[in-house]
Amino acid sequence: MRNYRIIAMVVATLTLAACDRNRSAAEDAVRGSLKDPDSAKFGDFYYNEKTKKGCLTVNARNSMGGYTGDQQAYVEPGDKGWLTIGFADVSQESCRNVFADAVQDETSN
Repeated sequence: MRNYRIIAMVVATLTLAACDRNRSAAEDAVRGSLKDPDSAKFGDFYYNEKTKKGCLTVNARNSMGGYTGDQQAYVEPGDKGWLTIGFADVSQESCRNVFADAVQDETSN
């Protein structure tokens, strides 16, 4: 029984480390899309392993120097790192429902 607990702890630790790497790489991609990358303040991050899409809450300065307020950055992993697909003034939940968790209907192609 003790071995199962140790294995479970190792798996949980590795999973959390992978999530941190994903988040950090996604933050770097979003920073690259901002007018003032150093001003970025990040909030919640959500990544759907099945659809390979994620949502990252970000608040950063615009060209006038003011903060935009929380926005969702739509992100996806690409061949050479994470890609920022776009930004929207929606909640994290809306981003998850409309982008990250949305499954494309393959019969419509």
